[in-house]
Amino acid sequence: MKQTLLTIFIWTIVFSCTSNQTTEKEHLTERYIEQESPFTDLFYYRIKDNQWIRQPDNIMTVHETFKKGFYEMYLTPEILDQKPFVNGDLYYNVTLRTKIDSLVETYSDYQSASKFYREFWMRRKKEKNDSTVFLVLTEVQQIINGDSVEVRKEMVNQEFRTMIEIVTDWQNGLDNRIALSHFDFLQKEKMHQSAYNLLYENFFYSDLDLKKDSLKKTLTTEKVSLDTIEQRDVFITDNTK
Repeated sequence: MKQTLLTIFIWTIVFSCTSNQTTEKEHLTERYIEQESPFTDLFYYRIKDNQWIRQPDNIMTVHETFKKGFYEMYLTPEILDQKPFVNGDLYYNVTLRTKIDSLVETYSDYQSASKFYREFWMRRKKEKNDSTVFLVLTEVQQIINGDSVEVRKEMVNQEFRTMIEIVTDWQNGLDNRIALSHFDFLQKEKMHQSAYNLLYENFFYSDLDLKKDSLKKTLTTEKVSLDTIEQRDVFITDNTK
């Protein structure tokens, strides 16, 4: 289902039998498990070094999932016609609508295009995803223009769809029922660190009246070595500190 971002570390072996148990106790810590999702990076703008999203099949998965109503929700005239267009690290001195149109137009003869478009398509050629990116941009252009575009249902990813819905709920407002549905999803998908953060460490959920102690008991922990502990991609982060 996904390419894991988790780095596998080799545990440090202590050869002294006398001090082995004490050392392990001193160097182990307990944390909640988190089944990492390749989609997490997309929500936190960690795209530049993300190799997963460069793969044609994965590009199509994201695209087809967004076609289930999310393009219409997010690509509003206000966003499309904003000039300059600014989003995270992206800055265009033209509108997003114009940028998409120009990318589609320059694909067939990118060598003759201006520097930005020429280099954009050269990078896509190097990554061997240029035809996929062109297809996506063409269909996005059609959606923007109000044309009907068929959804390739077999490529829609339900996990990603639910994650988008959760982020959308953050913007629209939460209540106990919605928060519990988020928790149930995270618990089922083994994103238990995210579920714990929902209960105790994320301000979007801080004012809700949830049965935190009983919900917490449904989460699973793991013991990891402090010497080899790795940075994880956690979907719902601790944003209270």
